[in-house]
Amino acid sequence: MKIIIIIFLSLLFVNFFGATAINNTILLGLILPFVVFSLSKRTLFKNHILFVIGGLICSIISCYFFRDQPMLITFKNSASYFYILFYFMLRYINPTIKQIESAIFILTVILCSCYAIQYAVYPKVIFSGAEKDYGDDVRIRLVGQGFSSLGYFLGINKYLRTKRLIYVALSIFCFIIIFLMGFRTMLALILVFTVFLIVKVNGINWKFLIYSLFGILSLLVILQVPIIADKVDNMLGRQETQNFGNQNYIRIIQFKYFTQNHFKNVIEFFFGSGYPSRGTEVTSYGVQMQRLLDMGITWVDFGLISISWIIGIPTVIAMVAYAIKAYKITVPTSYVYLGIWFIYLVSASFTTAEFIRPGNFIVQSLALFLIEKISRTYKQKSINS
Repeated sequence: MKIIIIIFLSLLFVNFFGATAINNTILLGLILPFVVFSLSKRTLFKNHILFVIGGLICSIISCYFFRDQPMLITFKNSASYFYILFYFMLRYINPTIKQIESAIFILTVILCSCYAIQYAVYPKVIFSGAEKDYGDDVRIRLVGQGFSSLGYFLGINKYLRTKRLIYVALSIFCFIIIFLMGFRTMLALILVFTVFLIVKVNGINWKFLIYSLFGILSLLVILQVPIIADKVDNMLGRQETQNFGNQNYIRIIQFKYFTQNHFKNVIEFFFGSGYPSRGTEVTSYGVQMQRLLDMGITWVDFGLISISWIIGIPTVIAMVAYAIKAYKITVPTSYVYLGIWFIYLVSASFTTAEFIRPGNFIVQSLALFLIEKISRTYKQKSINS
């Protein structure tokens, strides 16, 4: 029963991967009572999460003072970051390790299936992440797409421990979806951290070297498939112009603007200028930032670095801190994929917004709670033995 509850709540809070549009403020209202219930209890990640929330509140206040944008509007537009509080709801429900992992497995399959369906029927829009046009290349984003990378590492880790082919199938499905997303950084890092995960679980031996060679040869063959070759060509085509050797590269222009012209003082730089209004609630700050977007100047292309310009340096530091802590916590080898996934997220988020992408804080909450549950169980068994 708890698996069904977790799956339903996760789908609800990611708006069924963007198929629905339930108000974020209403959904956060469902989580808030569970935060209050849990504040007095000791948890592994409570302080880190509260620091994130504190940083977000400071950015909202900063936006009010320096950009004259009402705090409620700023809160509504930055609401997706507050979903890290889902962690407290999970602690109240208190599912078992097996129930959480089963829920992650199922949610990953659902996410990948939805992505595949949306990709197949594009340009028809089923999920909100397919609305943006990227030109000749189809690059779809889904709310909560972090399940694809978490599920990928879960599949690799579990296969190494159990040799069950269902986990291989899961990882292959996830890798295909990550490939279709079209992020060069994510694709490269997923391969790097796959090697890291394998070494972490099995160490280095002749079998590892043989499998690595087989994997490389298989990848070379797969890259010859026409649809895959076209996708690679599009990524390589972007590389020719989207690199830091090109002074007209939009990321260079963005960096210069936000570091030299955007902030009114060092206080705003530290706490962030706040999330600008979007949609119907128009403010002068929102209009200004929309003009920048129309010029191609956004605040996500440098990942966590650039998002600190909006939500503040303390908020980002707190996020990176809980990711590092998640990696450093000792867990059995069957679960090392969780910490590696967090480090992968941080690494990928220097040039992408994957860490803070809408819905991914729900995925992170599931992973953080699972790490805590495993850690406490592991320590208890050590004490009893």
